[in-house]
Amino acid sequence: MKSKSFKIQELVPLSIVGLFHEDVLWNMIDDKLIKSIDKIKEVFPKGSIIINNYLWSGDRNQSGIRTKNSKYYSEGSMHSVGKAVDMIFTAYTVDEVREYILANQQEFPLIGGLELASWLHVDVRARRKGRIFMFDTNGIQVKYE
Repeated sequence: MKSKSFKIQELVPLSIVGLFHEDVLWNMIDDKLIKSIDKIKEVFPKGSIIINNYLWSGDRNQSGIRTKNSKYYSEGSMHSVGKAVDMIFTAYTVDEVREYILANQQEFPLIGGLELASWLHVDVRARRKGRIFMFDTNGIQVKYE
């Protein structure tokens, strides 16, 4: 499945773009993640959503899939299996996007995890007790009402 809103280079690091055909790269990304990020873009249409931006000479290269050669790689991370992205927004604050998703979880049924950080980490892990799992940058669960 391909995204309606994002190019493959926004989801994979530059180091693997030339190694595989684009269709292979798309298959590395979980379809649930693609559907979820497209839904976020649909709900928040103004401005840009930045994941990786090296295609436009930006400095973000590890905000989608992370390979073993990434300094941010972690074996248990949703990023390492194509199930997570970190997003920043030009027209919205991360907090307002996160708050909206949490208040309207039924609109985003495939999102299973959100990180409490200065970026929007979105992943498609299984939900906990039917709710999105909130955690801090150390992976520790955050109490969220």
